[in-house]
Amino acid sequence: MVSNSSVKFKEHIFSKVVVAFCLLISISVILGWVLELVGILSIIPQAATMKFNTALIFLFSGIILFLSKKNKSEFKSLYKALSYTMIFIGAFTIAEHLGLSFFSIDNIFIPDKLTTTNPGRMSPATAICSILIGVGFLGRISSNKAINKIGLYSFKFTAILSLVAIISYLLLIPLSSKTVFFKSMAIHTSGLFLLISTLQLFNNPNSSFHQILIGDYEGSKLTRKILPVIILFPIFYSFILIFGINQEFISVDFGLVAYAAIFIPLSIIYVSYIAIGLNKSEKERRKLGQELEDSNRYYLKRFKQGVDQVSLIGTLDINRNFTYVNELFCEVFKYGKDEILNQNISILRSGHHEEKFYTDIWKKVDSGEIWVDEMKNKGKDGSFHWTLTAIIPFKNDKGEIFEFMSLSQNITERKTAEESKSDYFKKLEYKNKELEQFAYVASHDLQEPLRTVNNFTELLAKRRTEYFDELGLKSLQYIQDATSRMSELIKNLLDYNRLDKDNILTQIDCNQLVKDVEKDLSMNIDDAEATLIYNNLPTLFGYETPLRLLFQNLINNAIKFRKKDIKPLIEINATLKAGEWLFSIRDNGIGISPKYKDKIFVIFQRLHNKNKYKGSGIGLAHCRKIVDLHQGQIWVDSIDDEGSTFYFTIKIKEHD
Repeated sequence: MVSNSSVKFKEHIFSKVVVAFCLLISISVILGWVLELVGILSIIPQAATMKFNTALIFLFSGIILFLSKKNKSEFKSLYKALSYTMIFIGAFTIAEHLGLSFFSIDNIFIPDKLTTTNPGRMSPATAICSILIGVGFLGRISSNKAINKIGLYSFKFTAILSLVAIISYLLLIPLSSKTVFFKSMAIHTSGLFLLISTLQLFNNPNSSFHQILIGDYEGSKLTRKILPVIILFPIFYSFILIFGINQEFISVDFGLVAYAAIFIPLSIIYVSYIAIGLNKSEKERRKLGQELEDSNRYYLKRFKQGVDQVSLIGTLDINRNFTYVNELFCEVFKYGKDEILNQNISILRSGHHEEKFYTDIWKKVDSGEIWVDEMKNKGKDGSFHWTLTAIIPFKNDKGEIFEFMSLSQNITERKTAEESKSDYFKKLEYKNKELEQFAYVASHDLQEPLRTVNNFTELLAKRRTEYFDELGLKSLQYIQDATSRMSELIKNLLDYNRLDKDNILTQIDCNQLVKDVEKDLSMNIDDAEATLIYNNLPTLFGYETPLRLLFQNLINNAIKFRKKDIKPLIEINATLKAGEWLFSIRDNGIGISPKYKDKIFVIFQRLHNKNKYKGSGIGLAHCRKIVDLHQGQIWVDSIDDEGSTFYFTIKIKEHD
């Protein structure tokens, strides 16, 4: 089939050529009448001349064709006025031929001194074509389909009339032998009418002419092959016969017999040749069609076999009764085919869903939409089965639903696992709540006696010192220290338990976060004369308070576990690596023995004597829990007495 772009291009070129011919020939003929240039008025010697009024018709046609390409509303009035003028000139000329006019328009502009009979008057054929072209132009711009169709037929009749006139010239039929209807129709008149009507038929996608020229149907292809021969052969052969008769080489009777005797066999041969080619193409098309059908049938069969292995399939009539079920359907629901066929689909209802659930299903399906959802069904043996089901309505040519298909997958195992998992999580959630409550109650109940012990030891130390010797006073001090540490441990334990509670994911500028930590630890940093180096830390999405505690613990540890007489140097860096941020906090402190690398992140694990380095042993456990909360990892690289580098990763969130 011819591409749209190619058709548009050809249409554009053809339109320009026709407009150019119309304007050029019409203006030339008008000048020919004014300047009495006979050669322009009658291209063929002794033939009919193009009349002045006819030249005006073609001038108007050229302007109309030019305006039709502009598609501007302001030109529409001029377009219509010129079309009506063409109709008027043609109609008035016909009236003159019939003797019905009360004045003449033949020589109203320029007198015709060349024609003896009806000087200046267009032939009836020219006048009819003028009317038809005008009607065609009006029909082309009308929004009424009936008028548009009339305009289309007007162009068709114009093409036929002008083609007849052209053929008479090609066959050298003398002017005296022509009918009155065509007698004064010039060759360039008939040629321009043919060009204009052909252009309009070609431009109209609704015309049969347009379909024949660019259509991909077999009828269009056949016409394109036969049409040239149908037109050219009769003209060529008729030309030879007329020439032979005029030269008295053959008689009229012999010419007619020879025409039939030669034209019929040649036509049969040519049509047979085309038919053989079409038959060959049809055989190939049928062969390809059969191969495609066989291939589709094979793949559909394999597809059905595959679907039958994994899906429960059933078809239902308009009353929702089963008309077909596959083997897997029977296997799951324990029904034989003879037991389930003609039974309503409601036989599978389990009682799990409310009536509204089924009402909503059929409300949607009956509207022509596909319903998809999970449903719980019951088999013949009383067993329950969860299925992911799609119910598909099928419509006939009238748009009426005549059948349904039920396509299901057995998801019973998954649903059972989900229910078990749900029960497990419910129990786990309940246990977590119990633990939280226990931790709160335990911490509250433990803190109270500790406060009592601490208060009494303080009271004894202040008011009853005279009753204690040096050992007694030291014992009181030990008790006070122990209760304080115990209270601090309980507080830290509670903080550890609350780390992953009630946190909100926010955008955090790590440079600003470390800066705030630096201010909070300013006293420790100044006392130790520590130097903290950091820059170009990222902005990321995380939990602000836990992250702040993470940096605070690691920086504070770097200050706490420093070497004697060496000022602490702490350097913080971050790099983007494989979808996460890798942070490093390097110090020049006392370092950690490799055998303790894993032990240090365990809660309440200490590597040093509490008298030498204060602390509860829970800080690095906090750090690991905070990193876990951000779906990262934490580790340390260290050598005894050479400093440590703590590494941790923060997974990039969707918002980063």
